[in-house]
Amino acid sequence: MGRRLDAWLERSRLNPLGLLRMRHPQISSEQAQQFDALFHATPEGARVDYRLDPPKWVFLHHLVRRGYVLHGSNETAIDEFRTRQTFDAHQVPIDAVFASDDAIWPLYFAVVRRDGLEHGYINWCVHVRDESRYLFSVGRDPSFDEAWTRGTIYVLPGATFAPTPNSRELTSLVPVRPRAALDVEPDDFPFRGRTMRHRAGATPKTVARRAALRRHRP
Repeated sequence: MGRRLDAWLERSRLNPLGLLRMRHPQISSEQAQQFDALFHATPEGARVDYRLDPPKWVFLHHLVRRGYVLHGSNETAIDEFRTRQTFDAHQVPIDAVFASDDAIWPLYFAVVRRDGLEHGYINWCVHVRDESRYLFSVGRDPSFDEAWTRGTIYVLPGATFAPTPNSRELTSLVPVRPRAALDVEPDDFPFRGRTMRHRAGATPKTVARRAALRRHRP
């Protein structure tokens, strides 16, 4: 998507593209204490033993509010994230580690099965005041169980990360070791049933137009 459009979407109360929406959760003081106790009891670099009632993405949202950032992956045993030469959200070359300050976007990357994707990922995330808005599409049929897998959310210290303009993508120019990891399953991703499919030649703009037509259809 273009930078001007991205910036406008972040400011607008309207939802002209029909993006998926999720209001940011209201976390009670009791829930916050439970989340903090669980996280503090997790040794450095270890897996979080999550057995609380709220969905995992609410716990992750709380950690983001505490200054952590998140990276989702099919890989379950990453001890250190090293920088890699690739492109940022606006297709600008960069050598970096990637993460996000959104609680749900990384879940998409954690539970969509990377192996077998015929045409890659198309996705986007913006924050509009007190809600997140998303576009999720994959290059295979998302109705098949084979399109999904178990994955891991890595909780990373946020100190070295900087935002990509007009995006919820964050980049670190130095390697980062996870503070903790959280195992996740496809059902932990709240938009599994609303993820679209795209074919060869699709772009974020064409997928967004399809999403808008589908969601605004009478």
